[in-house]
Amino acid sequence: MINYYSNNFRIGMKFIFSNQPYIIENSEFVKPGKGQSFVRIKMRNLINEKLIDKTFKSTDKLNTADILEKKLIYLYNEKEDFFYFMNKNNFEQIILDKKVIKNKKKWLISQFNYNITFWNQLPIFLTLPNFINLKIINTNLISKKGDTINNNNKLAVISNKEVIKVPNFIKIGDIIKIDIRKKKYVSRIK
Repeated sequence: MINYYSNNFRIGMKFIFSNQPYIIENSEFVKPGKGQSFVRIKMRNLINEKLIDKTFKSTDKLNTADILEKKLIYLYNEKEDFFYFMNKNNFEQIILDKKVIKNKKKWLISQFNYNITFWNQLPIFLTLPNFINLKIINTNLISKKGDTINNNNKLAVISNKEVIKVPNFIKIGDIIKIDIRKKKYVSRIK
């Protein structure tokens, strides 16, 4: 375990705070005209995914966590409770339960790589990619009252049953690239 002073905090650094694993999502070093410098960070709990704003003095230290990330291939799930992943280097299979997967299961695609975070050798967090390619299965949807669909867009159902806005030229069977963070169409894949 290594101690880091707060002025060495970097985005993506993982550490232990209040006996919980966290990752830094944003870090801002502040040196006021008078007084001691400090670091303002946004940190996400890797177990419950809560985002916290916290300020540390430049003399504060945090311990890095025994956290390891592995890129694993998603294989399948069993009874919506257990999700099977495989390490492609040694073919070791790892089972994640629904507490780790949470509401991300609709973005799991068989044979696709996902980053899984382990703390003390136990899986605690699944990181989804920013972009994913999925197939259009329906484009004949009628928009609901309040939807702001203009003449250039229409609603479509993608293969994971999500409904998103797509351009009018998209048709059933097309593969499209989606920004998962915004649930938004990016481009058509040829």
